[in-house]
Amino acid sequence: MKTTKILVPIDGTERSMHSLDFIKDIYKPEDVEITIMNVKELVFVDGISMSDEIKSSEKFGRELLEQARKVMDGYDVNLYFTFGYAGDEIVKRAKDENDQIIVMTKSTKKGLTRMIGSCTAYVLKHTTSTVMIIPE
Repeated sequence: MKTTKILVPIDGTERSMHSLDFIKDIYKPEDVEITIMNVKELVFVDGISMSDEIKSSEKFGRELLEQARKVMDGYDVNLYFTFGYAGDEIVKRAKDENDQIIVMTKSTKKGLTRMIGSCTAYVLKHTTSTVMIIPE
């Protein structure tokens, strides 16, 4: 059977980790190749970003990805950390790596864009991959 490539963006919330449980519920380890990604948005003040903030953000992001890898024990998992705008980076990564499916969790806010999240809404609008939105 052909391996399905799945991209799973996580942000550190318990909600975002539900995507991993969903994948484990419907896919066998031998059927999927999973990339778990974390994007840290940088804030620049007067054109300057704080280097300590960058280092601690990357450390936190990489630790988060390692925790996610443990959840997916037994699966073929790649980890990807980057800085940028989450929606842009998710769309770019999915395109560059030919990921067929992007699995994201919905927001807890009200209204359509809020309900699925502004980042998820952006990804839906700009990707050619299938997007699966997981309820809490």
